[in-house]
Amino acid sequence: MNIQTERLENHTARLTVEVEAAQLEKAKQDAARKIARQVNIPGFRKGKAPYRVLVNYLGEGAILEEAVETLGNQVYKNVLDEAEVEPYGPGSLEDFSIEPQPTFKFVVPLQPTVDLGNYRDIRLEYEAPVIDDKAVDDRLKALLEREALIEESSKPVAAGNRVTLSMKAEYLDVEDTEDEAEDSEEEAEAHEHDHEAHDHDHNEKDRVFIDNDNMVFRLTEDREPAPGFTEALIGATVGERREFEITYPDDAEEYEHLAGRRVKFDVTIRKIETVTLPELNDDFAARVSPPKEEGEEPPTLLQLRMNIREELEREAKEAADSAYAQQVLDKIIEQATFAYPEMLVTDEIEHLLRHLDSDLRRSGLTLDDYMKVANKSREDLHNDYRDSAVANIKRSLAVRELIRAEQITISDEQVTSEIDKIATQFGAQAAAFRSIYEGGTMRDNLRNDLLYRQVMERIASIGKGEAPELVAESPEAGEEDSEEQGESA
Repeated sequence: MNIQTERLENHTARLTVEVEAAQLEKAKQDAARKIARQVNIPGFRKGKAPYRVLVNYLGEGAILEEAVETLGNQVYKNVLDEAEVEPYGPGSLEDFSIEPQPTFKFVVPLQPTVDLGNYRDIRLEYEAPVIDDKAVDDRLKALLEREALIEESSKPVAAGNRVTLSMKAEYLDVEDTEDEAEDSEEEAEAHEHDHEAHDHDHNEKDRVFIDNDNMVFRLTEDREPAPGFTEALIGATVGERREFEITYPDDAEEYEHLAGRRVKFDVTIRKIETVTLPELNDDFAARVSPPKEEGEEPPTLLQLRMNIREELEREAKEAADSAYAQQVLDKIIEQATFAYPEMLVTDEIEHLLRHLDSDLRRSGLTLDDYMKVANKSREDLHNDYRDSAVANIKRSLAVRELIRAEQITISDEQVTSEIDKIATQFGAQAAAFRSIYEGGTMRDNLRNDLLYRQVMERIASIGKGEAPELVAESPEAGEEDSEEQGESA
């Protein structure tokens, strides 16, 4: 066989393969025998009609079509190794010609590639989180709330109560849409009656942002949903309905999209409860702290505050480190060069749509239902999800290449150690927990989690300029690491 490989712009390859005429002739004879066993030809038993009779009866085109399909499959399998291409997925027959030599042309999607460039030169400023006293106080308040005595009350609403409400909240300052503003007076008058009901529904949808029959609030200054909300409910009884308006302070940092907005609340009281908080002292600290070793003194309130601060600092650091690593990874992706076939994008979009379908089914719907309601076709959904799919592909390729380039591996000992660490939280059930990870799938999933955690830690260290120097590795070792762990990222 004579094979020519041509790399195409869309990260596919065209394989042009010339075969001997005798190969095609043999394939035609085999195809004729196969077809002869499937058709009835007058005067002959099935499978016994001579080749020339079949040609006259069926036409040479039918035999050639069958022969090209069968021979094409055989040729395609044989040429992949010789052509030195790494296919991402199945190729397709682009063309076949007989003259001057039987020639197949296949188009093959190639495995995606990524060039990270000088990714180790990327630097981003890292700002360590700071935990202030208010954060500690807020965590203590949450502990007090958790340990509080809650009793249903028949008295009217008072400050400090916990109330269950049916509540509807709507904006009172929604502006007319541009389309409505552009309507001429004549058009408005002509369509006034036709659109009256539609406009009401449209405005209602735009205005209402809360409509819930089971909302629970603690009526304290730092918990109420809007300034003045508690005052508006003082004295209300169970079953009573109150309507009132509140204008939020123009403070975007605290109230975000509600800052400066005028809102109407329609509230019905469903339940009133009194909340009696425990006394904040050493006894409380001992009660809410984890069990201590035998003979160890229980923590004091001061120690509890110190423990809370340490816990908050650890949580804040983990969150800050994760966000920082994501930012560095984004920078790496920005300066990297990616190449992938369109088939990969299509596969990723289908993956996202399967997740969407799964989420919808938990709500009693299907993807088909969603397409009908949204008036979208499958092609529309592919267009909607294309950007997300491409972003996922780039991220996955970058992480996989970073794992390889940074020589990150997870040993069996590390996996076992992580299982032991998690199992200690289950006490007497630790042995049962460990048994879950005896199977290959669960253990592999944990290994992948550890692998991802380590690569993100390495990415953060790269951004800070603290990454360790890489040790040169042999090509064989790199190939083994890639096969064993690269794909799992």
